Amino acid sequence: MGCLAVLFALKEQEVEELLAVERSERSEYMHEEIEEIFFDDFPEYTCELDKSWDAMHRMLTDGNLNFENKYPPLCNVIFGGEFVYGLERKPSGEVVIIDDEDDEYMILKTPDQVIKIAEALPKRTKEECRKCYDMIDEGDYGMELDDEDFEYTWEYLRDSLDFWEKAAEEKRYVLFTVDR
Repeated sequence: MGCLAVLFALKEQEVEELLAVERSERSEYMHEEIEEIFFDDFPEYTCELDKSWDAMHRMLTDGNLNFENKYPPLCNVIFGGEFVYGLERKPSGEVVIIDDEDDEYMILKTPDQVIKIAEALPKRTKEECRKCYDMIDEGDYGMELDDEDFEYTWEYLRDSLDFWEKAAEEKRYVLFTVDR
C-alpha cells in the first residue's frame, strides 16, 4: 500500500543529524532513526496522514497538487519547506524528482513555518476546505470526488491540529514524509 504520509516534529539536533546524513542515505536513516523511534517512544510528535495528504494539500490551496507555494502558510502543510529527499528545486523554481526509481519524498518545515501553519490551520473552515476540494480535477486526482473522501480528508486535517500546535509551541521542525 503506497502513498502513506507521516509528519514528525523534530528538535533542532534531530534535524542537524538528519541533514548530516548523505542525501542518498536519508530515507534509510529516516526509517531506522526517526520513524522507528518516534512511533514507539514519541507518538505525540508523530502524526499519521494515511493517504489524506493528497486531497489535504489540494483543499488547503487551489484544488491542485503542485509544489508552488502560492498560498502560504497553508500550502506549507504538505509541500512547503526544504526538500531533503526525493525532490529538488532548480534555480528556475522548477521542482524535479531526483530519482524516478525511488518512491519517497521528505520535506522539512522550519519552526517559523510550523508556527504560521499552527496559527492558520484552525481558522480554515470546513466550508472553505470543501470549496477547494470541489475544485479538484478528478482526472488529475485519480479518484472520484465524493462526500466520503472529503470527510476522510477533513478528519485527518482536524486530527492534525494538536500535533501542529505542540510542534509550534516547542518551536520544532516538522518533517513531512510520503512514499508515493
